Amino acid sequence: MSATGSPAPRDQRRALLLSYSVIAGDPRVRRQIDWLSNAGWTIDTVGLGEHPAPIVREHFALRPPSKWITTKTGVLATHMLLSSRRIFDLQVVQRIPQVALDRIRSGHYGLLVLNETEFTPLVGDPRFITAESTHPRVHLDLHEYHNPAVRRRTLGGRLTGRHYRWVRRHIGHARVTTRSVVNAPIGRLYAEEFGFAEPTPVRNAPPFVEQNPSAGGGEEIRLLFHGLAAWQRGFSEILEAMRALPERFTMTFMLMPNPVVVDALQRLIDEHPARDRIRIVPPAPMPEIAERVNEYDLEIIFYRPLGPNLLYALPNKFFEALQGRLGVVVGESPAMAEIVREYGSGVVVGGFEASQLADALSGVTRETVQQMKAAADRAARKLNAEGEGAAFLETIEAAVASRDSQ
Repeated sequence: MSATGSPAPRDQRRALLLSYSVIAGDPRVRRQIDWLSNAGWTIDTVGLGEHPAPIVREHFALRPPSKWITTKTGVLATHMLLSSRRIFDLQVVQRIPQVALDRIRSGHYGLLVLNETEFTPLVGDPRFITAESTHPRVHLDLHEYHNPAVRRRTLGGRLTGRHYRWVRRHIGHARVTTRSVVNAPIGRLYAEEFGFAEPTPVRNAPPFVEQNPSAGGGEEIRLLFHGLAAWQRGFSEILEAMRALPERFTMTFMLMPNPVVVDALQRLIDEHPARDRIRIVPPAPMPEIAERVNEYDLEIIFYRPLGPNLLYALPNKFFEALQGRLGVVVGESPAMAEIVREYGSGVVVGGFEASQLADALSGVTRETVQQMKAAADRAARKLNAEGEGAAFLETIEAAVASRDSQ
């Protein structure tokens, strides 16, 4: 039961979570499952991959897309000749197992949780959301910002842009009951565009991990980047900064598999004057990240603001670093910089040039590192999945209680 009102009747506390991710490896969706299950909801899922967790009652794996609509000829014909609703049927509806569609249609679920926007046209389709008696609560987790201008920049984007914009318009559909995003600034972008109330910020914070900051040894300062292997994550600037940093700094890239990027990065490291102090290591399993990164000192999250999502970035890795009790080095990314300044848990670099990163790091000492890690420990006790789950559930349960009172 929520402080915001009584829960739905027990037989209606069934939820279907839909995601285009491999849910077992998607920390945000996995946390939604945990939060709802702990609040007494029975959970089914639609997504890629195998059954994601023991607490999920039934998992409906998305079927592979039709080979016809994934070929260049098929994409061209589809987007030139078919309506957006028909394209949606081919791309989404036909991939969802029929039993899941039948349950949505029959009112079996009291709650649908849509992750991202691809599934949103379901809410406006009378084949699935029928009379008010079977209309479930619909929560849309938008995650990040979906830029409407993206599909106008390339030939392929212009070809598919009509359908993309049709899908995107459903973000503001009246049957979407509640919405959430990764942070408040991105929520404001959506609220200003669509005219609805600001979505609930639900940050990508992992569960609390009880551990202490590592003590370190000697004067060495161990820098870390963990996460996606993508050049937009500041790899070039980090490598350039390592040219100028004193020998007490080492750099480790703990990267998710992406052979093209990892191989190219390794070649640059092999030619780097500080190559003996730079390495790439395999990623840690998701539940073990906080413990595995604990041996390092400072996490570098240095993202040039190339678009709204990078400008307002507040990624999983930021909170994982805090749970690992690492200090965090960020640029003037507002959402991250605000937290770093509030807790004193790292360094905010004044710009996004490699020279500015090197200058900001060069004055860091072993003593200041330990102060930052102690501050990260304080932050970790407040910024975790337990706190974010309370915000998520309060939003869901308030909507459910509102319907029950009608």
